[in-house]
Parts: sequence; C-alpha cells; structure tokens
Amino acid sequence: MPLSQHRPALAAILVAFVAVLSAFALFSNASAATTPNPVVARAMRDLGTYQGECWTWMKQVVQEATGAKVGFDYRFGYLDAGAIEVTLAEAGPGDIIQIADDDWSTADADYNGLHTAIILSANGNGTFEVIDANQNWDGMVNTRSNYDPAARAAANGLDFHIYRFGADPALAAPAKPVVTTADPVSTGDLARINTPGDCLRLRTAPAGTITHCLGHNTQVTVTGPAQVVDGVSWVPVTTPGGPGWMASAFLLKEVPQASAGPSGTGPVKPLLRYRSFVTVALD
Repeated sequence: MPLSQHRPALAAILVAFVAVLSAFALFSNASAATTPNPVVARAMRDLGTYQGECWTWMKQVVQEATGAKVGFDYRFGYLDAGAIEVTLAEAGPGDIIQIADDDWSTADADYNGLHTAIILSANGNGTFEVIDANQNWDGMVNTRSNYDPAARAAANGLDFHIYRFGADPALAAPAKPVVTTADPVSTGDLARINTPGDCLRLRTAPAGTITHCLGHNTQVTVTGPAQVVDGVSWVPVTTPGGPGWMASAFLLKEVPQASAGPSGTGPVKPLLRYRSFVTVALD
C-alpha cells in the first residue's frame, strides 16, 4: 500500500528531532569533559602578561582558584596550606610543580634552578605541558611543552615535589580512590605516608641521615623487610625523592584496586545516553 502524503513528512520530522537530541547530548558530554580545572582556568587568564616571580604568581593563582594560602616556604608552605603530594604518575591539570632544595626551602632560598610551574596536562611519560611566570627572567607568563621536573631538578642537584590543592575533585587530575589499611607493610607493598599536615623523613639507613621529607599521602613502595633500630621499625622504600628508609608506623598499606569491568575482562564500553528509534513503514 502506498504511503500517505503525510507519513513521509512525519518521519522526516521525527528523524530531525532525534538528530537534534543526539547533537545536544554530544555537546553536553564534550562541555563536561573540557571543563577546565579551576587552577588552570585562573592561570590561563594571565597568559602573556607580566606577573613577576613564578612563586609569587603561583600563590596568587592558587588562592584565587581554591582559597588556599600558600605559606612562606617552598616545602612546608604547601603542606601547611592543606596540599597533598602526588606522584609523577598521578599528577595532572592544576597540580603545582615545585623545584627546590629540601634542605633550604625557606623564603630566603636563592639558587639556580629554583622554580614553580602549574601543570596544564600530563604527557604520560613524566613530562608535562605547563604554565609559569618568569621562565625567561622577564616576569612574563607563558606556557612550555614537555617540561620534565625530574630532569630539571637533577640538573641543578635539587629536589622536586608535586602538590595538589583541594579544588573540586571532579575537575582535578583523574585519580582512582585510594583505599588503605593499617595492616603491617611488607616487601612489594605500595603504601601511603600518613602524616596529615606534616611530612615523613626519608633516611639513608634505619635511624640514619635525613635526605628528604615527603608529604602526607605520598605513595611509596616497600622494597625489603623491616629492621628494628632504637625501638623503631624501619622499612626500605622507593619514593619520588629516591630510595631510603622510613618509619613503618607512619605508612598505610594500599589495598589493590581492580581495574577491569564487571566481567573481569577489561573496561566497560559506555552506553549511549540517548537511544531512539523511528519506525518508517516502507510499503
């Protein structure tokens, strides 16, 4: 039976309506995915402008974006302001790279290689796209590509740390929730430093010389059995600041998290948010 003169027109209207809904859904998803981290958004406002020293500019950006007030120390200024330290693998948009000497991190620090940068994106290989001020000793805010904090710190015999402030978690760098337990750590375990508002000393040997002080929630790997010295249990670890020994009482063991989907075979393919069908009779 032939189609009536109205049915093709109705089908065309329905198809057009579905197309509009689909386009709206894609736009909504894209907008959510590209919503900038608040620290990044604030920093980018100053691109190409004169802002003076990198450290002073970063403090202003962080305060305006998150409300946190970084103190007058290149190490404890972050920790006292509520920042947590993250690893190279965890670092992402809005995190702060600080290159300094852990043994001279006070506000009067003055030496080659001292620098602060804000991460725009991670390249996945330990390098980042960043924005910073005064990189050419001109006080200007610019971006730079493939910034390697580990290499730049090593070139001047300095340390580096990456800090994250408590902005909206949905806008911060993607990171899986970390589950920890107070169970004793053992060889091969991943662990998190548990020193809220403070740092944990990394030493050359059990009760030995202090080489670094790593912030709360920093991830470390236990590389050997514990040794008890002076009544304290010490474990060998690898850390973002290098290898050494730490007091095990301040380490929380990480609970491994499954990365596969419900089937256990891999990630789940996302479902379409809008799925519509239009039946058109073809007689």
